[in-house]
Amino acid sequence: MARRAETVILAAGDFPPRGSEAFAALASAKRVVCCDGAAKAYMRRMKRPPCAIVGDFDSWRGKIPEGTIAVRVAEQETNDLEKAVMFCRSRGWTNPVILGATGKRDDHSLGNVFRAFALGLETLTSHGRFMPVEGKARIKTGVGAAVSVFATDPSAKARSRGLVWPLDGVRFGNLYCATLNRTCAATVEIETTKPLLVYVASARSPRSSSTLRA
Repeated sequence: MARRAETVILAAGDFPPRGSEAFAALASAKRVVCCDGAAKAYMRRMKRPPCAIVGDFDSWRGKIPEGTIAVRVAEQETNDLEKAVMFCRSRGWTNPVILGATGKRDDHSLGNVFRAFALGLETLTSHGRFMPVEGKARIKTGVGAAVSVFATDPSAKARSRGLVWPLDGVRFGNLYCATLNRTCAATVEIETTKPLLVYVASARSPRSSSTLRA
């Protein structure tokens, strides 16, 4: 189960569905920072304004809610997600969890997940979580959880305990060679010489889309 996050950043992908760990994290967060394209959906569904709206404001029209910080960053070298991360870090909120990063456009989904990985941040989706792992890590997963490991650096060397197919001796010749694994223990231990992106499928299934209400 994902930890409770003090700060979450909501991007403009698919809104976290009720019943998912992502929705639970959104509902329980101390503060929510929205990329400008996600702010209206957040206010409509959660019935409250976000702590801040950040981005180039190409997707925002209307009045900023009272008490909400508006941060417009016009430069186009970074996307709104990275702009929101930089804003959070400027306020001392150093470890936000990313929500709404996937869905709608596959290229945006991939870009957001790997951008969050490069920034050392966790991405929580409707179906699981992507976590950056460097050095040693212990991840509570439960037995039988689906796990995939991605290595952007082919020189990475890793060892693991708790996976059906251990990472020991794996040569990361491509990005996807360590995907589609599963756990044989309640906790997975990974030790790696280079950063890895680890995906763990959630044990909680969101409700069918036909049962969701805006």
